[in-house]
Amino acid sequence: MRSCHIRIVPTDSEILEQARASQSSVLVISELERAAITVAGKDRTSWLNGLVTCDLAKLGPKDGAYGLLVEKKGHIKADLFIVPGMLRTGEPALAVAVPRDARDEIFAILDHHVIMEDVELGTEELAFFAAHGPRALELASVVGDIVLGFRGVLDLLGTGGAVMAVAASARAEIETELAAEATRLGGVMGNRAGWDAVRIERGLPRFGVEFDTTHYPQEASLEKLAVSFSKGCYLGQEVVYMLENRGHVKRKLVSLDVEGNAPPLPGTPITTPEGEAIGDVKSAAIAPLSGKVVAIAMVKWSASKGGTALRVDGRVARVRA
Repeated sequence: MRSCHIRIVPTDSEILEQARASQSSVLVISELERAAITVAGKDRTSWLNGLVTCDLAKLGPKDGAYGLLVEKKGHIKADLFIVPGMLRTGEPALAVAVPRDARDEIFAILDHHVIMEDVELGTEELAFFAAHGPRALELASVVGDIVLGFRGVLDLLGTGGAVMAVAASARAEIETELAAEATRLGGVMGNRAGWDAVRIERGLPRFGVEFDTTHYPQEASLEKLAVSFSKGCYLGQEVVYMLENRGHVKRKLVSLDVEGNAPPLPGTPITTPEGEAIGDVKSAAIAPLSGKVVAIAMVKWSASKGGTALRVDGRVARVRA
């Protein structure tokens, strides 16, 4: 018998509920597209700090981090969540959440840079969850009460947040517990469609959607969220630093407010009011909270300043400040 796959699409009210939860309580997202690389050993933090763009040296014992691994020429290899915790053996470690389809490649890059340090890399199967909102930390504490795992404070939206990781075998159990706890706190367990609407409204890009391995951190507009310009050396630092302090990139991701009632399709051309082609739409949505059409787009540097008037498929659009 031929199998039938049914795709469940959340309603506008469900997406609105998720958006409100991310602002006033907690929205939980299961990060199914993430896989883990674990870093153990007494030099784990200092060693990893020399490879990623974020500053791990300044983190407290309960803090997580969002950063990038870039190659020598400054292009992004992957974006990363990094959270502290313990392996099943009880050994302290860091869990690095990487794009699932790139884990083997990223593992090889990291392994290549282990020289004399006391560092041990692993590929323990972990399930990652992200919590967004002012009650995220309350919810994250549940993970520690249920099963030994990883968790860290990590705020991607500016409303509060945390990232958690548990053994993949415990995913279903933990997801059920987190959903119940989110409900108790006035929040909700979300889904990818809801999360995409929330993050697009907030202008938060996603690796593999709005940016990829062809982009510099500044092109992806991640220099404030994922890059430290005061830390020591890391892989690719020279190029990233030069772009920030002695020049600029040729193109940049921006958030757009677009007139009309329908989101433009990815790839829709963007022009100046005079008709000059200056970029294209990467993603778009009806903003859950404002009800307006919003988009994340890649445009020429000259058109990336907040307030710049543009055209998207003939419609008036404006770069959000």
